Amino acid sequence: MHTKKSLAIILALIFLASNSIADDFKQNTLWEINTQETILARTALYIAKESYPEIDTEQYLKKLDNIIKNIQTSLRDETEPEQIIKIINIVLFNELQFKYVQTGGLEHISLNKVLDTNTGNCVGLSILYLCIAEGLRLPIYGVSVPEHIFVRYDDGDFRKNIETGYEGMATPDSYYVNMPGKRIPQICIKAGCYLKNLNLNEVIANIYLNRSLIQKNDGKLDAALKDVNHAIELHGNDAAAFCNRGVIYEKMKNIEQALSDYNKALELNPDYAPAYYNRGSAYASTENIDKALMDYSKALFLDPSAILSYYNRGIAFKMIGRTDLAIEDLTKAISLDSKFAAAYAQRGLAYAETGEQEKALSDFNKALELEPGNAEIYMKRAILHADMQHFDDAISDATTFLKSAPKNGFAYYIRAKAYRGKKAFEKSLEDYNKVIELSPRLAGVYFERGLVKIQIEKPDDALTDFNTSIELFPLNPFAYLNRGQTYKKLGKKENAEKDFLIYLKLNPNAPDAEEIKNEIAELKNALN
Repeated sequence: MHTKKSLAIILALIFLASNSIADDFKQNTLWEINTQETILARTALYIAKESYPEIDTEQYLKKLDNIIKNIQTSLRDETEPEQIIKIINIVLFNELQFKYVQTGGLEHISLNKVLDTNTGNCVGLSILYLCIAEGLRLPIYGVSVPEHIFVRYDDGDFRKNIETGYEGMATPDSYYVNMPGKRIPQICIKAGCYLKNLNLNEVIANIYLNRSLIQKNDGKLDAALKDVNHAIELHGNDAAAFCNRGVIYEKMKNIEQALSDYNKALELNPDYAPAYYNRGSAYASTENIDKALMDYSKALFLDPSAILSYYNRGIAFKMIGRTDLAIEDLTKAISLDSKFAAAYAQRGLAYAETGEQEKALSDFNKALELEPGNAEIYMKRAILHADMQHFDDAISDATTFLKSAPKNGFAYYIRAKAYRGKKAFEKSLEDYNKVIELSPRLAGVYFERGLVKIQIEKPDDALTDFNTSIELFPLNPFAYLNRGQTYKKLGKKENAEKDFLIYLKLNPNAPDAEEIKNEIAELKNALN
């Protein structure tokens, strides 16, 4: 676990080398290998040691030194920047076979693992490239753009971007400026947020930021927060870092701080689509749906292929009753990713709300085909099956869900209703009992259990449930109606008459009003 002390050591290491590399490049013999000032390499390995405490730093510095000597041998007396870059790329990517992975884990950003496996993501390979440049005293710098880092040769006269993710391919600045969803406005470039030559602090910040992302994805939120705080301390104008910290705060339920970081990210880069998407998510979590919809829409304007923005905007539309727009957005998300199980499940819910039950069932089936272990989708389908009176299917799905959530009262309730629907009253009663055990103040459940007890000829027990239901919620006309019927069955005519009168008072336009009035008249005659 790294601490403020460890960051202080790293900053001290960086300080020793600050502003020296570019100047020394001009003063030293071009290919004189510097074995004394491997500052970036030592710092990168120091950080890696926090994750891999067993590593021998000197061993990896020697391994790195061997690569540098290999490149030095290939360079001979070459001084032309184009040829220097070409030779480094040939040695790294052709002879030594270093490979790129797009995202990756700790092993793909940690210098020791990159050297062990010859594999890294943009951070791992860029750090390796910069360590080689450090050893050869070359004017090569790290360059960051939103969620990415590459390197650049820049001696003041010759300047060329080197994309470590594509075997050293040259890429113009315009390639990064116009990237969908991560477009870089000129105001950000002028402010020095992106596409500038990074100093050592800012390069190291990229290691911390990427490790923070990995820790966050692994659910290690405290460690992720420490890493991203280090990244921001070292490089305070990276919108992606603030956006990532906002996500971490949101996962920690600190919505106020999350919104503050998303706002900071957008202050630094007003065209950063992920910050709009994530701020929309934070607004949605506080049920500020109007602001959430605006942010999701802005994210989609900046990045029309953002699947999650369509998905979350669809859910937001469903929350305000616009199921038509919800279905449209969820369909768009599915068109962009045909294996997006959650989008099928949410569209299934939207279809169910509009009464399109067959379409809903088809979507739930597809979602479970894609994610057969997703218990939540079984629950959603169980509800639909119950509404469609597919009682056996509802029971099966609810039972599957209960294996992963044995204390979910609502699942027992749906299964109780399904058992009742197929007239398996004893099993229905067992499930109603379980619901009440888990949630003892649900008036409707007592009412429905009373109905089951009537079916199994337990009128006294049913009467107790109707009484409890009315105590908890005295405005349900059907509780009075069924209690009245029970009183009548038990010969308590006066009580039955009172309940029938309350039923009509609460439900004066009831379709069976005339029938109940006749029953009241019969009870009065019997009492007289």
